[in-house]
Amino acid sequence: MKLQAVFSRDELVSFAGQWLPLKLILGDPTKDDRFLMLTDPKAIELVPNAGLRIACRAQIRWPVLGISVPITARTLSVLLTPSIASIEGHPALVFRLKIEQADLSGVPARLDGTVTDAINRALSERVKPTWKFGQSLTRVVPMPAILATTQSIELEVQSGAVEVSHEGFTFQLTLSASAPRRDLHPVP
Repeated sequence: MKLQAVFSRDELVSFAGQWLPLKLILGDPTKDDRFLMLTDPKAIELVPNAGLRIACRAQIRWPVLGISVPITARTLSVLLTPSIASIEGHPALVFRLKIEQADLSGVPARLDGTVTDAINRALSERVKPTWKFGQSLTRVVPMPAILATTQSIELEVQSGAVEVSHEGFTFQLTLSASAPRRDLHPVP
């Protein structure tokens, strides 16, 4: 059996707009020494077969030449990309965030790419919002005794798929269902 959820472009843009400002801690959370704070969204758009692009301003704290300095990005473009991965043997919906382009002020132009690459490495290692839908939607539902022949209904997530188009974000999952029978003892 297949289940499908579609989030329209307008729903996604509205939802993404609620996230900002968004602060991402990229270092030790107790020190707050490395972070990326996305603010002031200028444009939010769907990129087919890729994800959700957000163009915004940003505040960054990142070490440059060994000194942790505040950096302002007048414009920054990030891409939030959904994918399906196997986690602990079950399918999961994983989101990855990547800076596509940044105009960093206060950083020498030759270091822009170096800083952006370092932040993207930290994002890929630390920032992966994940929904383990394979685990959360696989269920065994016991049936009451009044249903004398059916022990339970078992739903198991087999796989998932995600697609991004100009119209929206489509999430689909495939489930198997079974209804194990109770052992009935003949009545004498």
